[in-house]
Amino acid sequence: MSAPKKALFIQLRRIGDVLMCTPAIRAFKKKYPECRLDFLTELPGVLDNNLHLDSVIFVDDSRQFNPAYQYRLIRKIKAGRYDLVVDFFANPRSAYYSFLSGADIRLSYGFGHRKWAYNRTPRKSSQSAYAAQDRLDLLREVDIPSDGLQLEFNPTDGDRRKAKDILNPVSGRSIVTLSPVSRREFNRWPLESYAELGKLLSSELNFAVVVLTGPGEDQVAHDLAKMMVAVEPLVLRIDRLGLLGAIFEHANLHLGNDNGPKHIAVACGAPTFTVYGPHSPESWTYPDFSRHQYIQPADIDDECRSSNHRCDKDCICKISADDVWRRLKQMVASLPLPESSLKAR
Repeated sequence: MSAPKKALFIQLRRIGDVLMCTPAIRAFKKKYPECRLDFLTELPGVLDNNLHLDSVIFVDDSRQFNPAYQYRLIRKIKAGRYDLVVDFFANPRSAYYSFLSGADIRLSYGFGHRKWAYNRTPRKSSQSAYAAQDRLDLLREVDIPSDGLQLEFNPTDGDRRKAKDILNPVSGRSIVTLSPVSRREFNRWPLESYAELGKLLSSELNFAVVVLTGPGEDQVAHDLAKMMVAVEPLVLRIDRLGLLGAIFEHANLHLGNDNGPKHIAVACGAPTFTVYGPHSPESWTYPDFSRHQYIQPADIDDECRSSNHRCDKDCICKISADDVWRRLKQMVASLPLPESSLKAR
């Protein structure tokens, strides 16, 4: 492929999926630093301050069925005169955006009947791999070598100053952040189990417990804090992704469900332990066992697997707090912690 002058990457949603594109963004710009690279997404905040992108084009999901809005958006994409479009999402809308861009090269795995929208459709490996690796493998079709799997997320200096002020009450202690929420019910480990883990991390390992929630999740935070009265957790309602990332830069451990905040924690350098339901841990856990571990039910219900994880079985509830605690203690023993916290232990 000759050097492109303008390229567009597409990943409409979700937080984790967009973050998984950042190694591909970095690799592409390393090979083609002079190429203009734009990114089309419904979540522009995930890519704020990404130094490898020239612009982020916002797609308003609430207007996906608005013909006038879609017409204007497609005109904007077409006006970009892209040489290359890479669609990491490949859903019906992104397929149309790719096809109507008019780009000479339209690259995607092009799942199912949507292959018609692309003229480069390499076969996706059947082997389970970290999602960021899947995106890098797609770029090999246009001769882009990998530049590593490290995710990128960039809080502002203002976010970092605010995070430092917010965390001042727990300064000097090891910090564990808890994210007990998930968009899908089958990925929600019981709050009672998180409460039990929070108590153990506080009493036996001297961690300061910080409960993280976002808009619409206040009741979850209130309920969890109530279950950990003796711990007195610091409850933070985070309305901005940049501030969330800055909080994670101070965390010594993040414990949570399979959700967007987990991936921001990885990008910002926090070790993570994830409680999984039926999703693939290999696809969504950064491949560094010393810093990123997970647990999943030993026997996931067959109905859950066959229904594409939409069944009403509580597979994740098969995981006990004791199971997680045994694994966590081993993991924490190998992690670097603040000197004051080590003395306390």
